[in-house]
Amino acid sequence: MLNPKSIRLSTGVFCIVLSGLAQAQITYEQAQAECQGIAQQQASASGTTQQPPAGGRARGAAAGALAGAAKAKSKTNQYGNVSDQVSEEYTRNQMQEAAKMGAAAGAAKQRQQRRQDQQQQSASSDAYNQAFNACMASKGFAQ
Repeated sequence: MLNPKSIRLSTGVFCIVLSGLAQAQITYEQAQAECQGIAQQQASASGTTQQPPAGGRARGAAAGALAGAAKAKSKTNQYGNVSDQVSEEYTRNQMQEAAKMGAAAGAAKQRQQRRQDQQQQSASSDAYNQAFNACMASKGFAQ
């Protein structure tokens, strides 16, 4: 038969153990929150995040069209006996060709910028993980 005192004593020990586990859990959660803040500060200091570039093709096409128009105007001014209709058609063709090349160049530049942004984001993520793990290890929590 169980003695009521032994039940009370064992229940008290069990409560102390649970209380210690709850305190350890709170300490772990506090350390985790503190380390997350530290890691975010260190990761943001190592690199800045930017919006991915957009509109590269459109900007390239517009710049190309302007360059094509300028080139065409320059060429048609060299020949004084060219009719206005021929001059306008030549200018339009030069603008279209230059706009196509500008759009391709703008798209390539945009892709390159996105790749660089992805590499920077990966490096920032690595910096965060290293800082977080180092902080948790310094507090006695292995990750």
